[in-house]
Amino acid sequence: MALNPLGVLDLSIVTELLIQAINTAWSESPLWETVVSEAFFTPKVTGLTPDAVRKDDGCQVTVTLVHLEPNRSQRNFVYPQTPPGVTNPPAPRAQMIPALPLGLDLYYFVTAYSADPNNASVQEQQAISIILKCFHENPIIRTNVVFPGSPSEAVQEEFTLTMEIESVDSISRFWQATTVPFRLSLMYRVAVVFLTPPAPPATAKQVVKYTLAVDPTPFPFAQNGQVFGTSSTATFLAPPTSQAAASPVSIDYSPATVTPGQQFFLYGAGLNQGTDYTGPAPNPGTSYRVYLLLPPDYKTEQEVTSWAVPDADPKNPVQTASRIVLALPGTLGSLPANTPPAGVYSLRVGSQAPPDEITNRTNSTPFSIAARVDTTASPSDPVLIPAAETYTVTGLGFIPGNTEVLLETVPLAYVTGTPGAGQFAVPDAKTILFQPPANLPSGVYGVRVRVNEVESPPTVWISV
Repeated sequence: MALNPLGVLDLSIVTELLIQAINTAWSESPLWETVVSEAFFTPKVTGLTPDAVRKDDGCQVTVTLVHLEPNRSQRNFVYPQTPPGVTNPPAPRAQMIPALPLGLDLYYFVTAYSADPNNASVQEQQAISIILKCFHENPIIRTNVVFPGSPSEAVQEEFTLTMEIESVDSISRFWQATTVPFRLSLMYRVAVVFLTPPAPPATAKQVVKYTLAVDPTPFPFAQNGQVFGTSSTATFLAPPTSQAAASPVSIDYSPATVTPGQQFFLYGAGLNQGTDYTGPAPNPGTSYRVYLLLPPDYKTEQEVTSWAVPDADPKNPVQTASRIVLALPGTLGSLPANTPPAGVYSLRVGSQAPPDEITNRTNSTPFSIAARVDTTASPSDPVLIPAAETYTVTGLGFIPGNTEVLLETVPLAYVTGTPGAGQFAVPDAKTILFQPPANLPSGVYGVRVRVNEVESPPTVWISV
């Protein structure tokens, strides 16, 4: 049976610790410097009861465990145990029996008896004097306990040692229960001594994510549909290093940041309700068309339902009541057949008359369109190679005068002609030419492209 490394399995360990403390203090006691050398004696210290040693010769000191009781402060013991790998563990809780350790207070009856007919009273009182000084100066007892199954891992335990105040009547009743005459005696309490429990059951896994809802309302709030947000995923090749080759990396954007030809998601509830139809119908639907709201005031809308990705498998549709999958056209130009210029836009869903009988619009949610940056000719190496110190970035959607280029955090200056050191030019919507600054420190730099203040996903790097 697996054990919790706590406490002791054997109460006699505590008794032996008290006996060892007395034996150590005996030889080191300054009392012997005040008496003649012939007066020195060594008692026999045991854990027996007083009546068991009365027939033995010499001085006998007994440290007898006469009573124990549960410790009142440890009845709901909490063992602070942190599972491996958990940096923010939950608050510990009290264990159930048998994993709850039994906390005990041990009561020891300490007395001395000497059979020396001439010095009995002196030896008994000297023994008690040394014990009093020893226990008073060592109120905490420490020891290392080795448990089965882990012989190389000793666990440190410690107990408090305090004298208990007993009335004359109380101590007299104890002596009356024995078969020997009354002697000078003491009562000591050792606490808290835990009896080693079994190992506690495995703890629950750490909470990774939780959601708090106060008086939640079922979605959608509006019965004619509602949109919550957008998301997209960009995958690129990280530049190779001395330790590893180029490897693919994926990053998620929410709100979505999309480039021409890329898919993204519009999330909500009550979506795709209804379809186009011919002829009258009692309920043509309210949320099966997608509308793009155009900057700068987002009051002008353009229907872009054609951007919705068709369901290739009716049994496993991509378009659901909680998601509309959209794909930007791969070309730039007029809507809806093309992708508009880079910028921040909004989407909403609804229906329209005619021919629909119901006209509806949901709330809107933002997303960004970015210029597309293409990979190099060698997809396995995203690091650009210069031609006569000039680098070329290809893609789609670059706008002269509204494009920014940065090498990590180092901005380049825009020029309309041939770029020099630290400059870039945009000769057309598909090309950027640039040269890094002359004093740029050696290293690998990501090429960051922004058009209309929307930054494109990372794609290419340069090595200086």
